[in-house]
Amino acid sequence: MHTSIEDLVAELTTSGSETLDTDTVNQLKRRLKHDESDQAIIQTFQALQLALEKRHAQVRLSALQLANIVFCRSHQFRLLVVENLPRWFELVLGTNHKKLPAPVQYAQQLRDMAAEIYYMWVERFGNGYQRLVYGFRYLRFIEQVDFKRAVKEYKRKDPERIRARRKIRLEAQSEYLKRSLVSVQADYMRTRQSINEALDTLDNCFAILVPGIVDIFGSHGATAGTTNDDDDDGDLDEVLAIMAANRQSIDININPERVLEAEEDTENSAVFDVIRDYLRLCVQVYSPRVQIWKQKLDRIDDSAELAGLVDGLETKISVAIEKCRDLGIDFAYMNELRDDEEDTDEFEDAPAPVVNKQQRIRQVQQKRNSVFAMYGQQVLKQDPTYIEPSLLRDQHNHPQADIHQEEGPTNSVEAKLRETAPVVSYGADLEYWGQREVNANTTGLEIRHRFLGSARDEPMLSEAALDTLQKRAVYYQEPERKEIKACRAPLPSGRLCPRRDLVKCPLHGAIVPRDEQGQLKAGFLPEEEAEAPSSSITTAERIEDLNQNDVNALARKQQTKAKAKAKAKKPKLASTRKAKLTGIKRLQQTISRKR
Repeated sequence: MHTSIEDLVAELTTSGSETLDTDTVNQLKRRLKHDESDQAIIQTFQALQLALEKRHAQVRLSALQLANIVFCRSHQFRLLVVENLPRWFELVLGTNHKKLPAPVQYAQQLRDMAAEIYYMWVERFGNGYQRLVYGFRYLRFIEQVDFKRAVKEYKRKDPERIRARRKIRLEAQSEYLKRSLVSVQADYMRTRQSINEALDTLDNCFAILVPGIVDIFGSHGATAGTTNDDDDDGDLDEVLAIMAANRQSIDININPERVLEAEEDTENSAVFDVIRDYLRLCVQVYSPRVQIWKQKLDRIDDSAELAGLVDGLETKISVAIEKCRDLGIDFAYMNELRDDEEDTDEFEDAPAPVVNKQQRIRQVQQKRNSVFAMYGQQVLKQDPTYIEPSLLRDQHNHPQADIHQEEGPTNSVEAKLRETAPVVSYGADLEYWGQREVNANTTGLEIRHRFLGSARDEPMLSEAALDTLQKRAVYYQEPERKEIKACRAPLPSGRLCPRRDLVKCPLHGAIVPRDEQGQLKAGFLPEEEAEAPSSSITTAERIEDLNQNDVNALARKQQTKAKAKAKAKKPKLASTRKAKLTGIKRLQQTISRKR
């Protein structure tokens, strides 16, 4: 009895498992595959739609997994899903302010899986189904669905992408192995001849030091169980031929201790030196290289022939090294430094000089090539082959300049001028002062152009360049600003006057030194008070002590100021009221009454 499609979908979606049952899924696949009409696809879509409508997040999660399986295999199912995309968005993503049902952990899992599956649908089928792309844009920009995690999971789990990546990796590995095979073949062809020459040289040295089997048999004779020829001087070939014809056997006993009795002496020391040199090559150069070849060829399939040749070389090198061990050659000499080219026994060891940092810097500066030094540097003055052009010019134009300088000034006028003349530092303007022709080449070398060759005449500075050299740039230095002292006169509020003026405060007069309380320091008087003559107006304590002359002088001063102000003002109409007496006039009247 066949199970209906609705029952299969219900069994898969209500199983309560996070993963779908494989047997049931395969059974549903077979039903959909063998159905020639689209009726089975439609039934499956309707059953999944009913499962998604249920108010349980786990059921919807299983239905979405099953829908993904059918969506990737059926064009008709994809058309049905695309037509109902808005409703599916509400059921699996919670769009349009629709909340996903409980349980909460499955609801969040459903939302993440829906975003991942839908992104995979857009990547794989977006070109054929344009509404999938429109839906993706709607979810991303309108519903603000986050697809970052979905993108990462898709790139990690997508089977086609994984297969393509594996294919690329295999192709790259195959290409690398091909290049490795070519490099090993080329290296083998370059090194094979030198390795064989080294092995042949070692074999020849072994043959000189160790006798062969023929030499051993000829020197010690042969012992046979039954022999018909008893001639001691008989040839070995005849003996072996007779023994082979009569089917007789021969036993040869060789004592290895007697055979390997070769010891290094003055006669064979050259042979041992040659063995050591080639043994060093075999151990330190050829053997590691052969091992590298074997490691590369073990990973390459089409390298059986080359691998056999490399194995043969490795065997020969191993045999040669074992023969050297049997000869008793000590391998410790390979770690010692070779000093064949230079013998240092004739020289005595001297302590290394201690050079500090400043001496090292000075030595480096002295080692610089003076030919490329700039004009005016100290390196040029230390060069014995260099003569400063200014010295040559002075000696040529003024041979008696030193004599005149020693004689001193000729008259008193010149002495006075020298005393008042400003002293300036020596610079380029004084160096080239009054000159009209200056050689531009101060290195002492011939200037040659790479195409035009050398110049016929010496290069000279232009007039504009010479005028620039004869000018001196003087930079204005701003004078130091003096500290402006505060007035510090006591104020009615108890504080000190904070005004800062250079000479005089407009409120308290001249700036004078004051103590912390604002009082004048002892023994100091303002300049105005010190210079002003004593007046009875300022010193009198009573009216009777006032001097009439001082009062008259003060009155005249006040009248002069009043007349000056009246002239400056416009004339006004005469007032009918009697003018009030000023303070000075009242003071004069009071003095006259008392007298």
